[in-house]
Amino acid sequence: MKKALLIIGIVFVVLWSIIPIYWALNISLMYHFEVYSVPAHLFPEHPTLYNYLRSLGFSVFNPFTNRVDPPVGYPIREALINSFVVASMVSLITIAIATPAGYALGRYRTRHSGLLTALLLGSRTLPPVSILIPLYIIGLRYRLLGTTHGITVMHLALVLPLTTWILMGFFSTFPSEIEKAARVDGATRLQAIVRVVIPTALPAIVSAGLLSFLFSYNEYLFSWVFTSGTPAQTIQPTLASMWFMIGEINIMAAATILSLIVPVVISLYFQKYIIQVRLVDPYALAFE
Repeated sequence: MKKALLIIGIVFVVLWSIIPIYWALNISLMYHFEVYSVPAHLFPEHPTLYNYLRSLGFSVFNPFTNRVDPPVGYPIREALINSFVVASMVSLITIAIATPAGYALGRYRTRHSGLLTALLLGSRTLPPVSILIPLYIIGLRYRLLGTTHGITVMHLALVLPLTTWILMGFFSTFPSEIEKAARVDGATRLQAIVRVVIPTALPAIVSAGLLSFLFSYNEYLFSWVFTSGTPAQTIQPTLASMWFMIGEINIMAAATILSLIVPVVISLYFQKYIIQVRLVDPYALAFE
């Protein structure tokens, strides 16, 4: 009975997650007239990439109207590129800063370690909107508004504390004997960290970088405030504004599916690292 309930629960969660995405994909492959057909089509009768091409800035021939329809007036392609660039920079910078910070906080205990940890966690207990105005004033003062590097800095303010805390937890459970063995073999502290600790912790570091990427890519509030209506606008505020300005739901569905491609592909590719965080054997990796 418990097994049957578990299976039912899993099926429910999977369907709850997949059906909206499938329906958006279904609509994105339809022409405009088919979207409003009654009864609704579970599969497109005339599947086409018409909506995707228009979303990406191409003029497309419509066989049902015998005319060439212009591209969508929204910069969806540019917004996708901006989101990818910003999320990539946030991920790389986060890994570069959070890895040594997490190692130091997780491995070494000082008189102020508790205070630093409390400040780190406390910064994430605040709702993002509470720091929006101070960051906006900083962005205005240093001309960061409407720029990709500006929104990158703002996302780092949100991502770095959480990522550092995640890596701090991993390094605090990392066996110190591995590092000591490297030191006994003649390695300096820096060499032991670079050659032993970091390769062993690579699954956790990559997972933290992936979480940083996904957070930055999907973040809406800061992206809307700092980039909306500028050349640096990312995909999330672009999609939100489309719902009020464009009446073609199939175009909006296509743009939504396009926005999902990058995070889904990256998540699937790096999924093995997320699994390895639980399955990794530090001793085996260090002396493999």
